[in-house]
Amino acid sequence: MDKSKSKVDGKPIKIDYSQLMDLRVDYAFKLLFTKGSPLLLISLLNAIFANKKIQRVIKHVTVKNPFLEKESIEDKLSILDIKAELDDGTTILIEMHMYGLGELKAKTIRSWARVFGEELEVGNSYTAQPPTITIAFTNGAIESIKQPKDVCTDTNKIHKLCMIMDCEDLTIFTDAMELHYIDMKAFAKAVNEADSINNTEEDMFVKWLSVITQKEINNKAIIENACGEEEIFMAVSALARQSEDKLIRQAYLRRQDEIYFYNKERADDKRIMDQQAAEIEKLRKEIEMLRSNQRT
Repeated sequence: MDKSKSKVDGKPIKIDYSQLMDLRVDYAFKLLFTKGSPLLLISLLNAIFANKKIQRVIKHVTVKNPFLEKESIEDKLSILDIKAELDDGTTILIEMHMYGLGELKAKTIRSWARVFGEELEVGNSYTAQPPTITIAFTNGAIESIKQPKDVCTDTNKIHKLCMIMDCEDLTIFTDAMELHYIDMKAFAKAVNEADSINNTEEDMFVKWLSVITQKEINNKAIIENACGEEEIFMAVSALARQSEDKLIRQAYLRRQDEIYFYNKERADDKRIMDQQAAEIEKLRKEIEMLRSNQRT
């Protein structure tokens, strides 16, 4: 087994990477950030907002759905999301997506609309409604339909922030909707190619992402160095303890299997549809050729 040590204030922590649960599996992600210290979720959220230079510093957060009961409905794979509330009433919805990338924009907008509508209290003014923020960790890029003119587009963007804006002057129309898409696949690729993470003022953002995507990070020293931050050290320590719990492990493996077979089924469906489309196109060309021959 690949075992390493990391130290914080002289205290060693043994990290067995082969046994750590994958935080990209929503069960493990929600377990860590709702059952552990609230400092972990606060630190992660502050890092995400700081990465986009949003002037929002969180000091307290309340998780509104801390339970991890079975949430699958019929044959659909439901998201084990985290719903939290800030001191000012702002609602945060955090989702971990390892599947369904093609439908993700529609899903996150629908989730935002549902939560935003639920939070509107009877008798209150619409203008008094606090914002609802959705944060979606994705296993791939979320492409935009159309880009404004003269705007430079980074196709490998790791963190995409979307809001309702004026298309001409790009001013923010309302802060009621705030959608963050974080591409874990692009992050891991960039880190592995550079074999390091940059030390910038957004340092905590990349350190958190290195822990969340640790299964894909080749150089584990990057994660060990990130453990120099107290919250990161707490998170990795908690994840290691949770990964050793037999009951938690069983639930995690079941969820991992659900995601794997869901992805496989969707991939098989796409393969069949592509094959059928190819056969239809071939038949269409044959019919056109026959018609052409008949004319001549």
